[in-house]
Amino acid sequence: MNTKRYVMASLAAGAWILVYGFVVNAMLLAEFWETNTPAELMRAEADQIMWAIIVSCFSQAFALGFIFTRGYESKGMAEGFRFGLLVAWFIASVYLLMYAIQPLPMIGLVVSSIADGIMYIGAGIVLALIYKE
Repeated sequence: MNTKRYVMASLAAGAWILVYGFVVNAMLLAEFWETNTPAELMRAEADQIMWAIIVSCFSQAFALGFIFTRGYESKGMAEGFRFGLLVAWFIASVYLLMYAIQPLPMIGLVVSSIADGIMYIGAGIVLALIYKE
């Protein structure tokens, strides 16, 4: 693993996850989440913990970057897309489990899976473009 490229790719992926997550969830889907998520499962916007959001986004990116470098095949954007798609599949499976045990509406599961799937595919592409040799 090239540590410098790993750190740079992970930072870029973290920025992508943070910005994409804000634009999609806090702006484009804000009304959807407000009307389709049980109130007891969401913090009010004023009560959300920004440092935890930022740490989570970059922690995800560094974990994804580490996993990505282990199977890196230098195949460009297609490799990043495939990696992101596999992560999206995994996350959608976790969301299905959450749906089974928490009072979440099915539409929330579907929207989360699609929106976050796009986010993780994007993160995979960012990793592939930045980590390249």
